[in-house]
Amino acid sequence: MKYKEFYICDRNGKSNCVVRSLCKVFNEVYANVYNELCDITKELNSNSYSDIEVFETYMKKRDYISTNYGKDLKIKDLQLDYGKYLVLCWDKKEFYHMVSIIDNVLYDKDDRSLELYTIKVYRQNR
Repeated sequence: MKYKEFYICDRNGKSNCVVRSLCKVFNEVYANVYNELCDITKELNSNSYSDIEVFETYMKKRDYISTNYGKDLKIKDLQLDYGKYLVLCWDKKEFYHMVSIIDNVLYDKDDRSLELYTIKVYRQNR
């Protein structure tokens, strides 16, 4: 898997990995994704737009589903078909993260994410 730097932020210079990843995969601007996630957060009476139920609701509206690509795989070891994927991952401690992978290229703010472990992989429902 290759890596390409991708960073997008709001007008105040703040960024969130969930919003960034969704922006990349769905080719949306930061404010649109952020605002829709906030609306879903209110609808679901959730605590944060980064909650799993919130971003999964956002993805389901765009026909993205979670798939099983194996547990405890590092992102660098994923064998994905070409296409657009979102990966929820972690460091097996306290750091949780989301990244986008398009045609086997990881798009994130730095390449350290290649060493994170997958929790869920999301792809378009075919």
